[in-house]
Amino acid sequence: MAIATFIEKLENASLTEGVKIWTDPSKADFQEALARWTDVDKKKPGAIIFPITENDIVNIVKLAVENSVPFVAKAGGHSSWSTIGSSGFILDFSLIRAVEVDAENQTATVSAGALVGDVVKAADEKGFCVATGTVNSVGFIPSTIGGGITVLAPLVGFGSDNVVSARMITAKGDLIAVSDKENTELLYAIRGAGQFFGIVTSLTVRIHPLSILGTPGNTVWSATLVYDVSCAAAVAKAAIEVKQTTTRSYCLAGVLPAPPTLDPIIMVVAIHLGSKADARTAFKPLLDLKPTAVPANDEVPFGKVNEAFLAFESKGGLKKWVAIGLTSIDQFKPEYMTRLVEQRAKVADRYPKAKPTASVIEFTSDGPWSKVSAEKETAWSHRDIATWCHLLCWAADEESLNYAYEVAEGSREYVRQRQQRDEYSIYGNFSRSAPVQERFKGGERLEKLRGLKQRWDPEGIFTREFL
Repeated sequence: MAIATFIEKLENASLTEGVKIWTDPSKADFQEALARWTDVDKKKPGAIIFPITENDIVNIVKLAVENSVPFVAKAGGHSSWSTIGSSGFILDFSLIRAVEVDAENQTATVSAGALVGDVVKAADEKGFCVATGTVNSVGFIPSTIGGGITVLAPLVGFGSDNVVSARMITAKGDLIAVSDKENTELLYAIRGAGQFFGIVTSLTVRIHPLSILGTPGNTVWSATLVYDVSCAAAVAKAAIEVKQTTTRSYCLAGVLPAPPTLDPIIMVVAIHLGSKADARTAFKPLLDLKPTAVPANDEVPFGKVNEAFLAFESKGGLKKWVAIGLTSIDQFKPEYMTRLVEQRAKVADRYPKAKPTASVIEFTSDGPWSKVSAEKETAWSHRDIATWCHLLCWAADEESLNYAYEVAEGSREYVRQRQQRDEYSIYGNFSRSAPVQERFKGGERLEKLRGLKQRWDPEGIFTREFL
C-alpha cells in the first residue's frame, strides 16, 4: 500500500487525540525529528508518527502489518538503523516516556520512549539504581533488550539480566504479555535480542537499593583523567592492572579528540562503586601516572554519574562504530593502544575532516554477581567479554569516513590477533551488519533464536535477522 493511502486510513482510525502524523519533510520540526546519532544512510521517510498511548502503538502497528507498510521504531535515535525511505514511516515514541517505580517490589516499568536519563532519575528519586547504559539520551528499552552494558554489571549484571517482563506487539499486530508465566520463550529472546521479535511497548526491570553502593551518601567516585598521547601504552598497562585487581570498578580509556582543535589526548573515565578512599586504591596504577589534567575527581550521587559521558550524546555527523569484544584482558596488550593512536593519526593526517575519530577500551570489574544462571536464561551472549575495544569513525564527509572505517577494519583485525575465531564478538547494539555468529555467539543459542524467529516473525516484519 502506498504510504499516502496508509496515512489516510490511519487518520480515520481510533487514535488518541493529539497523536501527531507528520508528512512534510520541508518543515523544520520534521527535520529535527529525523536527528540521529549518525547521519550515515539517513533517509527521508514518508511520514513520522508520534503515538501517545500504548493503544495508539498497537493500532498503528496492526494497520501497518495488515497493509504491508514498512516502518522502523525510534526511541532515543542512537541506532544507525532507525531510518527508512519514503515508502515507510518512523514510529517515534518520544511522547511516551513514563517510568513507574514500584519500591515495594523493587521494579520499574518503563514506557516505549523513555530514555536512560528518565529511568535513572525516576529510580534515584525513590532511592534505587538501575542497570542502564552511560548515555542519558539513549532509549532505555532498546539498549536494555539488546544486552545492556552498564557500570553496575559487577554488582547486578547487565541490563538484559534484569528484565522481569514486557508487553510486546507481535508480527501479527497482537499485544501480548511476556514473563516467566506467559510466553516464556520470548522472555529469553527479549533478554538480549528483543528488537528482532516485536515492538516492546513497556518493559519491567529489577531495580536495586542505592545501599548496594556501600557509601553513606549513596555516592560513587567519578573521575576524568587526561594524559599526553605519549603515555598511551603506560595508560593501557595501568588500566589492565585495574581490571585484574578490582571488583567494583568501571573504566574507559583511550585516544579521544580534545576540543576545540580535536587534537588527540589519552583520556580515562573512571568510576568506582564505592568511596573516594577506596577508589584511590583501586585506580592507583592510573593515578600514579600523574595525569596532565584532572577535570573531575570526586564522589557524586549515583544519579549524576552519567554526566561524565555527555560528550557521547552528540547527534549528527557521519559516524560508524565498531565494538570488538575480547574474552581476556590479556588479549589487549599495552602496545595496542600506541598502535591505535598511530592509526588515528594516520586517518587525521590524510583526512583532517575525520579528526573526531577515536579508539577506547571499556570494561567493568569481575564482581560478585553470578553469571552462570543468566547465561542459560538469556539471549545475551557476551558475559565472557573482559573488555570492549571501541573504534569510533567520525567524519564530515563520506570519503573521510570511508577511509577512517577502512583503517578501523584493519585495527579490528590487529586487536583480535590473540583470539580464536570462535571467540570473535561484536556488540549487537552497535551493529547489524557484523556476522550474526559474532553478535549472538554459540550454536545452541543461535539455533534457539532462529527457531523463535520462525515461530513469532516468519515474514521478517522486525527485520530478517535469524531468518
